[in-house]
Amino acid sequence: MIDEKIDSIYEEFRCELGIHERDILDAQNLHKQLFSKNPFRYESPFLISAVCVYAISHNIPQQVTIEEIERISHIKKEDIVKCYKMALNSEIDSSLQRRDDDVAH
Repeated sequence: MIDEKIDSIYEEFRCELGIHERDILDAQNLHKQLFSKNPFRYESPFLISAVCVYAISHNIPQQVTIEEIERISHIKKEDIVKCYKMALNSEIDSSLQRRDDDVAH
């Protein structure tokens, strides 16, 4: 289960960005999957939450930018993108849809 601190950052994303609760639940489920994977076990849970919101942002109607995610999470966008790319290369590709134009270079 995601602890209360992480739950609160997802709630902040939901409120600040107007993301539907159903989409936030998808991000939280992805968070659980990533956090259980070895490469992500030692990553900051706040970084993983930012990555998960970034991942779901590609498939939701709300326009969410990485700059907005950076502002809310206080995680640098370069770190978000680096971890996102790591997630794309993990075995969780079914939860993430890779769109090369979405990943900043």
